[in-house]
Amino acid sequence: MPLIQVGAPQGDLDKSQQDMLMSQLSNAVLRAEGAPMESAGAQSLVWAHFIEKPQGTFYVGGAPLEKPPFRIAVTTPQGALNDETRTSLVAEIGRIVDDIVGPYEGRLNHWAMLYEVTDGGWAGAGQVFRLGDIQHAMDIKVA
Repeated sequence: MPLIQVGAPQGDLDKSQQDMLMSQLSNAVLRAEGAPMESAGAQSLVWAHFIEKPQGTFYVGGAPLEKPPFRIAVTTPQGALNDETRTSLVAEIGRIVDDIVGPYEGRLNHWAMLYEVTDGGWAGAGQVFRLGDIQHAMDIKVA
C-alpha cells in the first residue's frame, strides 16, 4: 500500500510524460514490495500524486534555482521493504527519472526519499491496516 508523491517544476513534463513517470514509479514500488503486477488488489492500493510546483519557488542556499530537481517521496508500511529492495528501488527510480526527465548538467535531477509508516499507523475507512493485512490485499507472498 505505497503512497508516491512527486514534486515537479510546473510545465517540465507534458501529460504523456507525467503519466509515464507515475505509471513506471508505481510499478517500481510494487516490484520492490514483491507485489504481482497483474494483481488488481495490488494495483488498486498504489496511490500516487503528481504535484507541480510553480517556477521560482525552489531555493538552494537561499537563491532561486531555475531548474529544480524532482522530489520523489515513497511511503510504505514499515517492513514492506528491506535494505536490498530499498537499494533496488532507488536505482530503478534513478533510471526512470533519467529516462523521462533527462540528466541535469553537473547536478542531481531528483531526490528520492523513502519513508515508512510504523506498523499499525496506516489506516483508512475507520480501521487500522497492519503490514500482513496490506500484503494479503496486495497478493504479496511472504516467505
